[in-house]
Amino acid sequence: MIIVKLIGGLGNQMFQYAVGRSLALKHATELKLDRTFLDSEQNGYTRRKFELNCFNLNVQFASPCELLKFAVKDSSVLVKPHLWLRRLWNNVLLKSCVVKEKHFQFDSTVMQCHDNSYLAGYWQSEKYFQSVIDVIRNDFTFCDPLEGVNYKHANLITTTESVSLHVRRGDFIANSKAINFHGTCDLAYYQRAISHIAPIISSPHFFLFSDDPEWVRVNLQLDFPSTIIDNNTGSAGHHDMHLMSLCKHNIIANSSFSWWGAWLNRNPDKIVLAPKRWFNDPSINTEDIIPGWLRIEN
Repeated sequence: MIIVKLIGGLGNQMFQYAVGRSLALKHATELKLDRTFLDSEQNGYTRRKFELNCFNLNVQFASPCELLKFAVKDSSVLVKPHLWLRRLWNNVLLKSCVVKEKHFQFDSTVMQCHDNSYLAGYWQSEKYFQSVIDVIRNDFTFCDPLEGVNYKHANLITTTESVSLHVRRGDFIANSKAINFHGTCDLAYYQRAISHIAPIISSPHFFLFSDDPEWVRVNLQLDFPSTIIDNNTGSAGHHDMHLMSLCKHNIIANSSFSWWGAWLNRNPDKIVLAPKRWFNDPSINTEDIIPGWLRIEN
């Protein structure tokens, strides 16, 4: 059994599922998800819910007894004093282990984990599931068809030289912890990205996605046809990712949400532009987050 801890929004949960699915397939074992953090208070974090139910997945959740096998309580991977003997028993005799993410670059040792492992981290790199890309693409097919205004958006996207452009603000602005760690892509980044891609493709039509559409209306007034997608709020947010994936090209933010929107884009000739700085701290190694896409100064 492989268990992965879920933390963060849809994009992060997708990375966590993907690394777990890759290891479960390697060991021909079952994958189970630990959602207890999502069901807790999530102190200091932006409140998130389980969001993978927008995909056609056969999801199983780890039971309290299964989590206890790894000395995991309330989704923490810290060993409680009264559980250290259980951890020792499990590690030595049952060969179960807890694997915590050490850093943001790809860690090849994670892929050598044996069966009966619990993974806690973000795992933001395609390299963790490189060997099973087709499986992951198939897993991440959306349950619900695009209807109403989204259906109209999809028709326009598929009949134009469409470029998705994602502006992530929301909690990156409102949450002091998030803004200090993540930062945001400024207007200059988007202007540079547009200036780069516009001469390459013929008659681009930009589709603008954001959790702050008013900022987009005021600041991103383009010299090209553009459509602001502002109808998918709350639990309908995954429709934005679906629409991004239908665009022929993508300009992403420093956001796992638009990362997946671009990754799910099946256009073999797609151009994807991504920010060079993924986090505020330039000392954090993020070389493995972007899978060969062009990185633009931000």
